[in-house]
Amino acid sequence: MHIVKLNDKEALRLKLLDAYEAMEPKNVRYLCKLFGIHHSAFYRLRKQYDRKNLASIKYKSRKPKRLATINWKLVTEICEWKRGNPRKSQYYLYNEWIKSGRVPPCSPKTIYNWWKRRNSIVTRHRRKRSKSKLFNRASVPGELIQIDTKFLPKKKFQYTAIDVVSKWRYLKVYPKLTQENTINFVKDLLIEAKKKGITIKLIQSDNDHEFQTKFEEYLKSSNISIQHTWIHTPDQNGVVERSHRTDEEEFYQETEIDYSDLEDINNKLKLWLEYYNTKRLHFSLNYLTPEEYLVSHI
Repeated sequence: MHIVKLNDKEALRLKLLDAYEAMEPKNVRYLCKLFGIHHSAFYRLRKQYDRKNLASIKYKSRKPKRLATINWKLVTEICEWKRGNPRKSQYYLYNEWIKSGRVPPCSPKTIYNWWKRRNSIVTRHRRKRSKSKLFNRASVPGELIQIDTKFLPKKKFQYTAIDVVSKWRYLKVYPKLTQENTINFVKDLLIEAKKKGITIKLIQSDNDHEFQTKFEEYLKSSNISIQHTWIHTPDQNGVVERSHRTDEEEFYQETEIDYSDLEDINNKLKLWLEYYNTKRLHFSLNYLTPEEYLVSHI
């Protein structure tokens, strides 16, 4: 007589199946919950179990039945090639085999793993670029102006400038994003700012093409400094970004606009801008309007 030894987990399996056989009416989910086993595992176990063969309930080894065989001659060849070509990747070697008419004996991943186990991978140490520090502690109107653009339907673009201290803004819509349009916008901005007694000292923008060389040269000739935000960090231009949300919620969603008519957009935008600067109360200004703040601080 053949004796089958069961460990604790295997004995629990046997108890589970015996309990199921004795159960009337059958309730698999309740039984599985009682024994702390998933019902899908129960059905798999029940299918595996042979009442005439108690060994069928035992755990089966998950060890691979066939161990991988390594062609050491090939490993030596691949590693020697890497020593002679330390900067080239596994994909380069793989495609070199194909172009020479050789059937690749292994995948690029296998090549890489062999190199990695033998410390043949060249680690590239990239010099970390030091990020420039941004001036963001303005305390006087005009000390820091944030500029950005907002995309509108029908390929129209709103240029926005906002003083981070007083929240005073200037807006204008253009048909294209170009450095020439940016310069034109800033010229109009300087005229409007001068009317309010604002002297612009520093402009901050993102790194888009409309804020590059020609625009920078124009600001330099106008004795205005410029700083760019870090790439992929729109939160550094947070004041102007938040104002765009206000535009969307309180103007564009509430106003009927013909986006194919540039003049119509700018005329309605002027009315909104006047309301924003002269009538809309701002929590950050202790419920003053931007122009009320300017009157009391300039």
